[in-house]
Amino acid sequence: MLFRNEEASLRLDIVNYEFPPDGGDPGSDDRNWLVLRCTWTDEEGNIRKDSNSCLLTYELREMATGLKVLRGGLRDSYHSDFLEPYFQVDAQAEDGSFRVSVSFVLPNTMDGDDTAEVTCTMTEEELHQLTDELDRLAEKYPDRL
Repeated sequence: MLFRNEEASLRLDIVNYEFPPDGGDPGSDDRNWLVLRCTWTDEEGNIRKDSNSCLLTYELREMATGLKVLRGGLRDSYHSDFLEPYFQVDAQAEDGSFRVSVSFVLPNTMDGDDTAEVTCTMTEEELHQLTDELDRLAEKYPDRL
């Protein structure tokens, strides 16, 4: 997932489940946490990389669905409501395009910049590509029981 404007970019990659297939409590969401790796280039060109287990498999699917509903014109906005507040996505329809704001907490920084943030404008085609990518990721990382 790549979000960028003229000054900054935020790339998020899902790299794996937090726990191995037999790890975590099988009666909880433990087995369905996904590790997101962030690469953030800020306005000054500084690059920061960090990872955080902050998205559940079903939240990935819900985000894809919510953005498709926005793209389809059934709603004029999308706001993520993830269990962990370390990753947030907000999107708003604006005159044929979409204003998307993304924030990701960088848990291991020591320089005081602990949150990567980017607000960008996406075309309908760019949002379509994003939701296709989210669908592929959801297939790759299904719920584990």
